[in-house]
Amino acid sequence: MRDFKKNKKKKIAIITVFSIVGLLVIAFFAYWGFAARKIDLFESSDFKSIQTNRDFIKLREAEIHYVEKGDGQRTIIFVHGLGGGAFTFDSNIDEMAKQGFKVYAIDLKGFGYSQKVAGSDYSHIEQAKILLDFMEKKGIQKATVAGHSMGGRIALIAYDMKPQNFDNIILIDSAGLESNSPAFYRLLLNRQIADILYYNLLVNEKNFSKFLSSAFYSKDFASREVVNLYLEAFKIKNADKAFNFLIKADNNYDIASVLKKINIPVLIVWGRYDSWISIESAYKFNSIINGSELAVIDNAGHVSMQEQPEAVNKKIIEFLDKNSPAIIPN
Repeated sequence: MRDFKKNKKKKIAIITVFSIVGLLVIAFFAYWGFAARKIDLFESSDFKSIQTNRDFIKLREAEIHYVEKGDGQRTIIFVHGLGGGAFTFDSNIDEMAKQGFKVYAIDLKGFGYSQKVAGSDYSHIEQAKILLDFMEKKGIQKATVAGHSMGGRIALIAYDMKPQNFDNIILIDSAGLESNSPAFYRLLLNRQIADILYYNLLVNEKNFSKFLSSAFYSKDFASREVVNLYLEAFKIKNADKAFNFLIKADNNYDIASVLKKINIPVLIVWGRYDSWISIESAYKFNSIINGSELAVIDNAGHVSMQEQPEAVNKKIIEFLDKNSPAIIPN
């Protein structure tokens, strides 16, 4: 009799556990279905419709959007950070063009207005190859490359591949010295989890606004206009699919060893109150890169070139005036 009661309790416990697990699975997939539907409604822009009034170049099987301004003999290329695009450099592009530079800013694959290709390689190595291929196709033999956050890391990888293509490097609140996510974390990010993350972070405007504001020193900087600038790119169809492959990309690269090999002028620009990548990283970059210069920008967070463009432009122009190669008249 005692064994019967014991077995009965065991069966009830097992049934209860399976019932709870079953309900959780059903709830998870129901929520994923809801999120996927919201994503479909959010991604209302067709990629072809935005090609009529923007410049694109085909690189490594993707249509890459870029901005080109100025007609100077010195060239600077801006490379954006994670979740950004060429638009984050709008104030810098215009000022550098006025100062006599040939200025480019590109949207890396899957970012900004560039094509969202499902199943593609979105690793930082692949993005560095896109940057180098862009230079080759545009006939740019050498340039100053300014990279923000993830873009700084990509610029450093590109330099490691083809150092002869670089006059100078500018690192703006740059990634590169932090540790990468372990491979098993990336394996856990299946399509459903990635979509739910995408919905809660990017499609939900309230959540995104709160998240984006943390990148700036002044929380009021993330106005509705600024938030919409960032969100616009995520409204392009298949942005969620690109995001899925992007966050699972293998980005392992020994950046520290690259820094020790750099033998060209480097400017490090950092927002004093960067809460995304601590200013301690700026000092580490400065200590490792031989002869590098460090400019700390007051009243700025992680996106210093957008939040304090005048101060950042001033530092960049001063740096390039000192370090740009002599221009030989024709």
